[in-house]
Amino acid sequence: MACSFPSRILLFCLAAATFFLNGCGGNSSGARFYTLTSLGFPEGAGQAAADDQTVIVRIGPVQIPDYLDRPQIVTRTAANELSLGDFDLWGGSLGTDVERVLVENLSVLLAKDRISVAGWKSRYSTMGSVPVWLDRLDVVPGDKIILKARWGIIGNDGRALEPPRDVTLSRPVNGSGYGDVVAAMSDALVSLSRDIAAGIKATVTKRDAGRESRVAPGNG
Repeated sequence: MACSFPSRILLFCLAAATFFLNGCGGNSSGARFYTLTSLGFPEGAGQAAADDQTVIVRIGPVQIPDYLDRPQIVTRTAANELSLGDFDLWGGSLGTDVERVLVENLSVLLAKDRISVAGWKSRYSTMGSVPVWLDRLDVVPGDKIILKARWGIIGNDGRALEPPRDVTLSRPVNGSGYGDVVAAMSDALVSLSRDIAAGIKATVTKRDAGRESRVAPGNG
């Protein structure tokens, strides 16, 4: 039995709606999504965090500039000009991704020193926290990346165990694609992680030396 004219219109509308929804459900826009890479994560990190003799440090909060806090990957095209990758996007929050990379990098760098690293929202009992202010993470594709950050170590009592210090570094960008941009950002964060790791180790060493002096014979 042939469909009536109104029925054919209804069927056409349903088919058009299905086609539209299927198109939206797929990646028809051609967008590409990126995430930062880290040095990895050491085996047994969970067990180390549960060890009573392991020092635990919490990383965060991590703050990034407003101009970077957006879905699009931002690059710099001139001193006062930014470019947004309309089809080249972060897979999630850039600030959260930076924190993850710092935690994973520091976990690798400090694993042999029996220092465990946790995220900002971790519930572990820690020695203190390392707030990080990322003031600049500017990339000129095919040229260079400039990272400018400030970090310190704050004890659980609110006192500064390591006063805030500034880090500024520049690295070449080996390519003009967005994959090259993200790789350069990841490499810059490795350098920042090494600086923070050195500060954490120095703070832990100083703390341990102070404890030993208090329990040495004649000091009791």
